Amino acid sequence: MTIEAIPDKYHITLTGERLRNARENMGLTQQHIAERLCLRVSIIRDIEDNTVSSSLASTFLRGYIRSYARLVEIPEEELITLMEQQTPVNDAKIENMKSYSLGQKKTKRDKLLILVTWLILIFIMTLTIIWWWKNYTTTQDHLISIKNSHTVFTGENYS
Repeated sequence: MTIEAIPDKYHITLTGERLRNARENMGLTQQHIAERLCLRVSIIRDIEDNTVSSSLASTFLRGYIRSYARLVEIPEEELITLMEQQTPVNDAKIENMKSYSLGQKKTKRDKLLILVTWLILIFIMTLTIIWWWKNYTTTQDHLISIKNSHTVFTGENYS
């Protein structure tokens, strides 16, 4: 069914009005449509009032309208021409993205930061080794003193 095939009493020039009439003929509310399409009621209201915010990308708007049309059983072809007349597709501005890859040049500050990081890491590892060595020698000294005290009291020699 095309726009030309719609009887005059149903001939509507705006997409939102056509969707609203179809919804009302099916006995559905805006809330029901919003729940079924997982959209906010305000978006459904804006679509029906043809007052959609300019911040909404035209790609999303067209997708919402197509989903809405399928839900209220309006052929998409019928709305495509209305949508093209009403909301022309605006090309999004494409900007070059800044590269954050590893291929960037390292600055003196980066080199200094890397050096300080390595020094801190070496310092922590050195402290860990010193702590382990002190703990090891203390344990060995303690075991030797226990062995010696046991030998003195019992008179046994384990050597």
